[in-house]
Amino acid sequence: MKKSNPTIILVRPQLSENIGMAARAMDNFGLSKLSIVSPRDGWPSNKAKDTSKHGIKIITNAKIFNNLEESLKDYNFVIATSNRKRFLTKKTYNDFNIFKKNIYEHNKVAILFGPENSGLSNHDLRLANFIFTIPTANSNKSINLSHAVTLISHALFNFNSTIDSSDKIMKSDKVTKLDLSNYLDFLIKDLESKDFFNPVEKKESMIDNIYSIYNKIDLSKKELRMLWGMHKKLKNQPKS
Repeated sequence: MKKSNPTIILVRPQLSENIGMAARAMDNFGLSKLSIVSPRDGWPSNKAKDTSKHGIKIITNAKIFNNLEESLKDYNFVIATSNRKRFLTKKTYNDFNIFKKNIYEHNKVAILFGPENSGLSNHDLRLANFIFTIPTANSNKSINLSHAVTLISHALFNFNSTIDSSDKIMKSDKVTKLDLSNYLDFLIKDLESKDFFNPVEKKESMIDNIYSIYNKIDLSKKELRMLWGMHKKLKNQPKS
């Protein structure tokens, strides 16, 4: 079985040094794909290059995006890391075995890390399939960005070291985040036209819940095509 090499995505990182040290950790443990969303200090960054050491190739090849949605369009499974309590109806795990299982059951995986001061927002988290929390002592759950990337990279390195070439991986025809977002944008627009989001002040939390429902379902492209067909058929029903 081919070793896993998911993409690490740093969302709105604030310190170029942390980007460089994250790339260095990735290089230490055999990861190579880095995406960066709206780095505060701009890009390219000499500080990131200087602190990346032998990981400078990762910095040089990093993909830069203006928003998270654009960075995720080609992925079919997204894991968000967060140690902050979020009041979302989204699955949260701290078991690395579950983390490993989902990494190996999908072929286009992204792992999200939020900005140093606040972590990933609820809007960021709605795009993820689940939240992963790195186990820590209860007295201090805050982990530096580059340290969090190091811990996840090391866990993936350990997983890759135990791969049996005879193992088979489930990699069916899963929808990408772009496929799903296009459908959900269509669905939400139609729900809005029918005054579904009532009261208005609960609209965002209701949309969070819609995303959560669909991200819990490991949809194939065939299943999504059926959902499109069902929705369009209902929408086009003549009024009685």
